[in-house]
Amino acid sequence: MPFQRKTSLRALISNDQEEVVVHLADILTAPGRQSYFDSDPFSHTRCSRALPIAWPEDIVVLSGPLDRDYYTWLRALNLGPEQIVSFELEKTTQSLPEIVLEDPAPVQAALLKSDRRPVYVPFYCSDADVKCAELLGADLFGCEEEVTRRYFDKHSFKEECRALNIPIVPGDVHELDTASPLNYEQMEETVGRLLSNYGKVIIRSTEGAGGGLSLFTAESPDIQELYETLVSNKEKAVLIEPLLQVISSPNDQWLIDRKGEIHHVGLSAQLFQGLKHVGNLEGQYYSDRVRSYISETSEKIVKRMRQFGYKGVLGIDYIICDEGIYPIENNARMNGSSYTYAIADRISEKIGPIPCWKFFKAKTEPCSFSELVARIEEVVYNGIRKNFVFPYDTDMLSRNGVFAAAILAEDMYHIDYLQDALSYMGIARV
Repeated sequence: MPFQRKTSLRALISNDQEEVVVHLADILTAPGRQSYFDSDPFSHTRCSRALPIAWPEDIVVLSGPLDRDYYTWLRALNLGPEQIVSFELEKTTQSLPEIVLEDPAPVQAALLKSDRRPVYVPFYCSDADVKCAELLGADLFGCEEEVTRRYFDKHSFKEECRALNIPIVPGDVHELDTASPLNYEQMEETVGRLLSNYGKVIIRSTEGAGGGLSLFTAESPDIQELYETLVSNKEKAVLIEPLLQVISSPNDQWLIDRKGEIHHVGLSAQLFQGLKHVGNLEGQYYSDRVRSYISETSEKIVKRMRQFGYKGVLGIDYIICDEGIYPIENNARMNGSSYTYAIADRISEKIGPIPCWKFFKAKTEPCSFSELVARIEEVVYNGIRKNFVFPYDTDMLSRNGVFAAAILAEDMYHIDYLQDALSYMGIARV
């Protein structure tokens, strides 16, 4: 496979001792912001996912309060940054770069203390991130949002694949226009036409992660209620496609660095409950044939992205079914699993290679981070274990018991064993 990664994800962003990486890992910069609020009113707190992947000299910027128990645990394991800027907001509808643009002084003070050239690393590179990087005098690990949207939007991404002669799932885009009396009938006709050849269709927003707020299936052209929901969700356009019998859904992650060089980050299997993405599994999960096809296809896409000026991490989602292997969306941003790749990088520096990992959203009884560590003491990372659980994204732990769990192991057997152990300890996958 070309572009095999030999350098850690964090080092691909910057490996210059004269630079300081500034992490602003905020999902609220991405399109579909309202869908994040509706599913998680405290989604702004997820900026803390950058803490375990940061090098000591990095700066992590948070909109919400810092979980000090978690930070103390990280530092005891020689992980995490020495400098954190927290705006201590319990709740906000603003994205983190918007907050910094209004009050840049705390970040500027941290940069002054660092006395290094800043490199700005966003989650999704929005116009606000571009302005924020300029204000801070930082080199941007990203690009103009117009370039990002070209690939992040599901419809335009399909058009990019079509231009590259890459096979894609058939279907149509439907733009919602309530001012047109024929708009509903046109969508009904599109659904009916696909249902004449397929038993079920999937209808998903062209914006946002997965399907954004809107991700539905239909077995009948009678879609009046569904259409009204789309209008209520303020969707502008949806993709209407056949719901194929999916065997697996790989995520192929790549990185285009600030010099324009291409790096393959890794290929993982996505985990789903119904249509809901709940995590990823990394290991020898796919045949050489599948890996080769996905690698060759992704390489074409990534080279085209570089041609149009894209920089940063990206993850191309595929589906494998009897009809073929198809790219279905391009997460032109840091992916949820990007942080697990980077956590594995950091820990492998200390204990050696980590061949397998799995990450998922976990839930337990609401508790402090110290109480969680006590609860899973037998399996939690301690700096020595080869097979272990690494918790992160813990800001909501005391509120609702939800956090992100990464299981890192030397083989797939230990992945299953550790997940069963968590289950016995009262930790469930959600």
